[in-house]
Amino acid sequence: MESFTLDAVDLQLLTQLQQDASLSNQALAARVHTSAPTCLRRVKRLWDAGLIERQVAILNPERVAATLGHGLTAIVEITLDRQDAD
Repeated sequence: MESFTLDAVDLQLLTQLQQDASLSNQALAARVHTSAPTCLRRVKRLWDAGLIERQVAILNPERVAATLGHGLTAIVEITLDRQDAD
C-alpha cells in the first residue's frame, strides 16, 4: 500500500462526510473553507486511497417501524409460585 498522509483539510473533509455524506461538493467545500475543485480532488483521493469505503443511509428505527406498522407494545403478566428452599 502506498504511503498516504492526511492534513488538516483531509481530516475536516472526513469529519464532515462522516456527519453528512449527502453534502454537495460546493457545500462541503464551503464547510472546510476550500475551493470546490480542490474539495472534489481531495475527496476523490480519499476514495481512491480506501479511506472512504462506502456511502450509506442511517435509518431511524422507530420511524421505520411506525411507518411499517410494526410498533412494539407488550403486556406482560408474571405469576410466581412460591418455592421451598431444597
